[in-house]
Amino acid sequence: MKYQSTRGIDQYSFKDILFKGLAKDGGLFIPVEWPKFDFKKYDNNVCYDELTLEILSLFVGNDISKSDLSSIVENSYRHAFTSQDYVTYQNINQSIIVELFNGPTLAFKDFAMQLLIPLFDHFLANENRKVNLLVATSGDTGSAAINAVSKSKHVNIFCLFPKNRISEFQRKQMSTVGKENITLCEIDGTFDDCQNIVKSILRDQNFCNSNSVAAVNSINWARIAIQSVYYFYSYLNNVHDYKSEVNFSVPTGNFGDIYAGYVAKKLGLPINKLIIATNENDILYRFMQDGRYEKKEVQRTTSPSMDIQIASNFERLIFDLYDSSFSVTKNKMTDFNEKGSFQVDEKILKKMQLSFDAHRVNQTEVGELTKEIYLNCDYLIDPHTAIGLAASKKCNDDGALNFILSTAHPVKFSEAVESYVGSQLDLLSNYRSLYTLKESFLSLGNDESKIKELIESKI
Repeated sequence: MKYQSTRGIDQYSFKDILFKGLAKDGGLFIPVEWPKFDFKKYDNNVCYDELTLEILSLFVGNDISKSDLSSIVENSYRHAFTSQDYVTYQNINQSIIVELFNGPTLAFKDFAMQLLIPLFDHFLANENRKVNLLVATSGDTGSAAINAVSKSKHVNIFCLFPKNRISEFQRKQMSTVGKENITLCEIDGTFDDCQNIVKSILRDQNFCNSNSVAAVNSINWARIAIQSVYYFYSYLNNVHDYKSEVNFSVPTGNFGDIYAGYVAKKLGLPINKLIIATNENDILYRFMQDGRYEKKEVQRTTSPSMDIQIASNFERLIFDLYDSSFSVTKNKMTDFNEKGSFQVDEKILKKMQLSFDAHRVNQTEVGELTKEIYLNCDYLIDPHTAIGLAASKKCNDDGALNFILSTAHPVKFSEAVESYVGSQLDLLSNYRSLYTLKESFLSLGNDESKIKELIESKI
C-alpha cells in the first residue's frame, strides 16, 4: 500500500505516514489507490477484532506482518474494553444509536487511540527508540491518547487543550493521569488555535526530525482507517440482506469521524448518505448550502468537541472531489489559509451532495431533544449524540435506515445533560474518585515557540 499527499506526488509507505502525520508540503496523506473490502463474506457473528484486522491490513500492506498485526489488535482492544461488546446499540424512534463510548475514556476516540499507540510501539520497540507525539484536543482525543500513551514505554505525549472550552470531566481525565511521559498544556485560545500550533510545528521538518515529533490527531491516516471499522461492524450487526443502503448521522467537528465513513463507502459499504451534524459552528453545513467554505468565530456550546471552525480532514474530501488534483487542492487550501475562505462551483458541490447531507442543530433543539428522549424512551444522550439524532430526523430520505453515532457517554457532559432533563441524575456517582485526584497541567499562552521550547526541554 502506497500513500501520497493531497498536495504533491511523492509516495510513502504506511510506516512513513504513521510517523509523519502531515506531509512535508503541508498536505494530508491518502492512498494512491483505494482497495475494496468484501464485507459480504462476514455475518453478524463477526468478531470486532477480526474485522479490524482484515480492514486495517488493507492499509498497512507489508509494513507489519498479518500475524503481528493480529496480535497488536487483539492485545490492544481486549485489554482496553472491559466488555466483549465494544460497540452496543439502542433503537430510538426507528433509528439505531451506535454507542461508541464503551472504552476506557468513554468516547469513540478510544477505538483509534488504543490501537494507534501500540502500532507506534511495534516499530519503536524494534528500532529501540522513542517518539514525541503532539496532539490538539477539543476534549476527547486528548484523554483517549493520554490513556493509551500512559501504558507505553516508547511514546511521550504533548497534549494541547483550549482553556475553558472543554468539560471539567474531560480535563480531569487528562490532568490526573500523572505519568512522566505525559505533558498537558492549557492554551489560551480555541481548539482551532491548538490545532494550528500542531500543524505549524509539523510543517517544521527540521524541528520534527531533530526531536522525533509525530502527531495523533485525526489528520493521522491510521486513525481514519481504524475508525472505518465500526461503520462496517454496525452494518453487519443490523442489516441482513447486505443490499440495503443506510445513512449514518455523525456529530462533526474536525471531519475525521465522518470521513472514516466516507472511507468505508469507498471500500464498498452501501452507504446512501453521510449526514454532517453540526452545532452553531456550522462551517460544513454552510458549505453544503452554497459551496463556500468560510471560517467564522468559534462559538462556545454544550458540545465542545464540535466547537471547531477549521475541519482539517475536509482537505482529503476536496482532493477526492477534484479527481485527485494536487494543484487544485493546494490552491484551495492556500486560499483558505490566507483569505479565510474558498469557493467551489456547483458541479463540485453536487458531487459532494451525492454522498453527504448536512443539518445544523442549535442549543435549544439539543436541550429539547435530550429531555424528550429521556422522558419518552428512558434513555440518556450527551449533547453531541443529540445533535446527531436531531440531524438524522431532519434528513428527508425516509427510505434508508438511519444510524446515529453516539460519540461520548453523557457523564462527560453531566452538567449540561442534567440541566436539559431538569433533574439531578448523579451521573458522577461512579466517578467521584476522579475529582479527588491531583491535577497537573501547564497554562500557556497561544504561542508556538513556547510549545517547541517545552518539547526540547523535556527531551
